[in-house]
Amino acid sequence: MSIKRGLIKNTAFNLGGYLYLLLASFFSISVLLGNLGRDVFGAYLLLSSIVPLSSVFDLGISTAVVRRLSLPDTSPEEKIKIWRTSFFTYLLQAALLCATAFIALIALGKYVPALASLPESSLTLATVIISLTVFVNQLNIHFLNLAQANQRFDIFNYKTLLVGSANTVFAALLSFVSPRIDSLFLLQLVFHLLTAIFVIRYCYSFFPSHSFWPRLHRGIFYDLLGFGLKNFVGTLAGQIEVQFSKFALGSLVSAAAVTAYSIPQSIVVKGAGIVSQVAQAVFPLSASLLAKDRIIKLRQLLFLLQGLVFLGGVTAIVISLLYGRQFLSWWLKDPVVVGEAFPILSILSFYFLLTSLTPIPTVVIQSLGKPQIPSLFAVATAVIEIIAALLLIPSYGVSGVAYGALISSAITVPTFLLVFYVLFQKEIKRTQSPPYTPPPLHLA
Repeated sequence: MSIKRGLIKNTAFNLGGYLYLLLASFFSISVLLGNLGRDVFGAYLLLSSIVPLSSVFDLGISTAVVRRLSLPDTSPEEKIKIWRTSFFTYLLQAALLCATAFIALIALGKYVPALASLPESSLTLATVIISLTVFVNQLNIHFLNLAQANQRFDIFNYKTLLVGSANTVFAALLSFVSPRIDSLFLLQLVFHLLTAIFVIRYCYSFFPSHSFWPRLHRGIFYDLLGFGLKNFVGTLAGQIEVQFSKFALGSLVSAAAVTAYSIPQSIVVKGAGIVSQVAQAVFPLSASLLAKDRIIKLRQLLFLLQGLVFLGGVTAIVISLLYGRQFLSWWLKDPVVVGEAFPILSILSFYFLLTSLTPIPTVVIQSLGKPQIPSLFAVATAVIEIIAALLLIPSYGVSGVAYGALISSAITVPTFLLVFYVLFQKEIKRTQSPPYTPPPLHLA
C-alpha cells in the first residue's frame, strides 16, 4: 500500500469515529443540559475532566512505546520486551492514579463551590466510580498503543466508538430516566470495561502466552522513560491548559460559568481533535519515513496537510462569526447560555486557527527524537494562558479565560512553527548529505 493510501485509510478510520463522536456530543450536550440543569451540568463537566486529565500522567510512555514499536529496526525480541515493560509500567500507574483521583475528588467535593449543588451520596458514589474508571482507562491506553503502532486504526477506534457512545448518546438517554451523575459515570465505567475486553483479545493475538503478561526490563524502561519524560511535560501542560478553565471558573465564578465556557470550548476542542486524528495517523508513519529515500515524500505530505489545516481554520472563523449564534440557539435552546457562550465562541475561533497548526509538526518532531521541543512550547503556552486569564477574569469574567487562551497561542504558535521548519530542514540536509569518506593514505 502506498504512503498516501495508507495515510488516507488510517485517517478515515480516525475521522469516521471522531465525527460520529462529534455528532453524538452535539445531541447529548443539549439533552444533558436540559435534564440536569445548568448548575448540575457544570458540576458534571467538572468531574468529567478527571479521567482525561489522569490519562496524561503516563510519563510520556505512550508516545515512546508507539515510536519504538513503529521504528523499522526494532526486532521481534525487542518488541516483546517493550510490550511487557509497558504493561508493567501502566499497571503501576493505573493503581497510583486511581488512588490519587480518589483523594483529589474528595478534596474537590469539600472545597470547590461548583460541586455544592450535588447530593452528598451522589458525589460520594461518583468519586468511587470515577476512580475505578481511571484505573481501567489507563490500562486501555497501554493496549491501544499496540494498535496505533501497527497502524490498525480500526482497532484503535474501539474506544472512541464504545466509550464515546457511553459519554454522549447513552448518557443523554439515561439522563431522562436517572438525572443522577453517579448513574452517568457508572454507565461510562461499564463501557470502559467493554473496551478492555475487545482490545485485550487483539493484543493477545500478537503476544500470546507468557509474552503477554507484565514484566519489567530495566534497560527498556529507562529508555522509554528518558524519551517519554521529555514529551510528558508538554502533554501535561496541554491538558492543564484545557482543564484549567473549568477549575478556575468553578472556583472564582460559578458552576453556570463553567457551563457557559465549556460548551464553546468543547466545540473548539472537538474541531482541533479532527486535526489531531490526522496527526495520530501521521505519527507512526513519519517515524517510518525518516530515511534518505523517503524523507522528501514526508516533507511534501506535511506541506499539503498544513495547507489544508490552515484553510480549514479560516473557514471555521468565518462560519463561527456568521452563523455561530444561530447554531447555538438551535442547539442549546437556552437564551441565557447562548448569550454567554457566543462571544466566547467568537474569540476561540481565532484560537482554533492557531492551535490547529501545531499537532502535525509536533508528532514529526517527536518522530525525530526531540519531544522536549514541543514540550517547552506547551509549557510556555499554558503558563502565559493561566497568567493572562487570572489577570483578565476580574474585568472580563468568563471571556477573560478565552482572551487568555488567544493571547498565549498568538505568542507561542508562530515561534513553534518557525523552530519546527528549521529543525526539519536540518534533518533533511543531514539525511541527504553523503557519508564522510576519509581520503586514501599515500605511502611514500
